Amino acid sequence: MKIALLARSNASRIRPLGSVSFGWISQLRWSPSGNMLAIAGGEGVAVYRGGFGGAADFHLRGHSAPVKDIAFHPGGGLIASCSADTRIKLWQAGTDSFVESATLTGHPGSVEALAWHPDGSRLASGGADGSIRLWDIASGGKHGLLAAHTDEVTALAFDASGRWLFSGSRDKSIRRWDLRADYASDIVGAHDDWVREIALSPAGMLASASKDMSIRLWDMDSSLPAADEAGIRRRPKRKWKAHAGGVDALAYSLDNALLVSGGRDNCLRIWDAAMGRELAALTEHRRPVLALGLHPAGGLLASGGGDNRVVLWGLPSE
Repeated sequence: MKIALLARSNASRIRPLGSVSFGWISQLRWSPSGNMLAIAGGEGVAVYRGGFGGAADFHLRGHSAPVKDIAFHPGGGLIASCSADTRIKLWQAGTDSFVESATLTGHPGSVEALAWHPDGSRLASGGADGSIRLWDIASGGKHGLLAAHTDEVTALAFDASGRWLFSGSRDKSIRRWDLRADYASDIVGAHDDWVREIALSPAGMLASASKDMSIRLWDMDSSLPAADEAGIRRRPKRKWKAHAGGVDALAYSLDNALLVSGGRDNCLRIWDAAMGRELAALTEHRRPVLALGLHPAGGLLASGGGDNRVVLWGLPSE
């Protein structure tokens, strides 16, 4: 089946293509090539390779508590997983299985978020204690400690250059860390409640989703003014109420023209990213939508909900 590229012109026609069950879903990630979809949650990590539906091809079960986040290495053959058991595990893809290749320890509590540096040399992890750790994978997991948040780190993302690491937190702030300047950080945005997710576009925009029910867009142009008296570097370029009860998941489309969000109203919504205008509302889930994964080719969308289902969405081409 050929799938059309998701765009402004066809967003309202996207439809469910299938679903699978998985307990307590926390995150969804596609591999860089799009040939694998990994699902994290209370049952560990399930990986579908080359297809979707029925039983997963692989189950990664090495954690002793729910898995909170997963991240594919930029090269695609390695998955990092983090858990409420305080550990990060690395899983190496083989011909017929994934093999646990390393365990990273150092967080005193639950590890909530992960992000790979674009060159694959370092892994960032965010903890429930508000700390971020940088792991040098090549040298055996030696790490640096980044401490400025005052509550749980809920989201991490590197920019395409690899210089900047962005973090969202339950302390309501979004921070930017300079990896070329001893990890100096500043606050580049804030919400009125818990920041649940952040997403970066190559065009220099950062989108953030929060329990305050809003999506906010932040211009990361370095020529903008320095921090104001509240310590916030810049005001949002645009903000809008997106989901009653809170926004839990967020992703940019391939061309950065669309934002897809999931929230506490059990709904997925597709937005014109520049204007904040709703293009579609998708109501297949029966509980809050907690995770989103857009396929690297831009045509497929996976959503995970509190109803313990992952739904695959797409627009078959005529």
